[in-house]
Amino acid sequence: MDAYVYSFAGAGWRLPGLLRWDVSHGFCSPCDSFEAEFLYEPDMIGVLRSACRFRGEWKGQCVFFGVVDDFELSVGEGGRVCTIHGRGMQALLLDSEAESAEYYAADTEFILRRHVYACGLSDVDAGSYGAVAASLSVGSGESHWSVLSRFAEFCLGLRPRFSPEGRLLLDGADSGRSFVLDDSVAVTSQRYVQDRYGVISQALVKNRANGAAAVTVENPEFSSIGGRSVRVVSVPRRTGFDAMRHTGSYQIKKSGEQFIRCFLTVPQCFAAFPGDRASLRASPLGIAGEFRVWSSRCFADGRGAGTTLELRPL
Repeated sequence: MDAYVYSFAGAGWRLPGLLRWDVSHGFCSPCDSFEAEFLYEPDMIGVLRSACRFRGEWKGQCVFFGVVDDFELSVGEGGRVCTIHGRGMQALLLDSEAESAEYYAADTEFILRRHVYACGLSDVDAGSYGAVAASLSVGSGESHWSVLSRFAEFCLGLRPRFSPEGRLLLDGADSGRSFVLDDSVAVTSQRYVQDRYGVISQALVKNRANGAAAVTVENPEFSSIGGRSVRVVSVPRRTGFDAMRHTGSYQIKKSGEQFIRCFLTVPQCFAAFPGDRASLRASPLGIAGEFRVWSSRCFADGRGAGTTLELRPL
């Protein structure tokens, strides 16, 4: 991987050849991150002190763009070494608190203006979700990222994420790319998990304040395999029928996100990224089907290189 750092003024420097790197992408929980290590020379200290952005490229394509958090210099038997760490552009939204507020008709453009652009993040692809308006409360001490993610997940029905280039995406988690695992792809390791604990089979949504009839939302897929876990959810007084049903569906969807997960490692660098579609046609465990790449971690050091992917069903 080729690595570059940039100052706040926009000046860029190419770092020496990396001894090792570790780059992680996901759906922003936790934040995307990177770690890179290279041989250090004393005349680099000025560049490192002014570095606030990091860019990684693989075969001419950007595979990470984010914020430099810290660097560490050391000297030992291996010589002088610098290790630099940082996070994705989500860090700009995580590290700043939003003012408490009550929004009664907030649309996507309003949320982006108040909680994204105001933090210095301008590279955004909002898709076609600008017309949606909703009520939203902003709590004291809540981060700008928390406000954006709650609005996107509950009001738009999607999970915000960042592209490898550092662009905020509201695209429904579909990158348009695909990754195929068949007999032609070597697999270093694979792990498959089915975890029923916490999955909701039925959500009973009640408005105790006005005595309205409860709304029952079912999870037939989980119930059909013997799943039984009922949750009672209370909503505010002014919540209407459609909003109550949406609340129940949202709770069921969130509870089932980790029901089925598949982890695999392939000896390829940057084999896939979150939002890619993964087609498993052959694997050591006999797992086949259509999945979404949920997270990816690319690593390289003196012992080898590869990408570990977390997959979840479409």
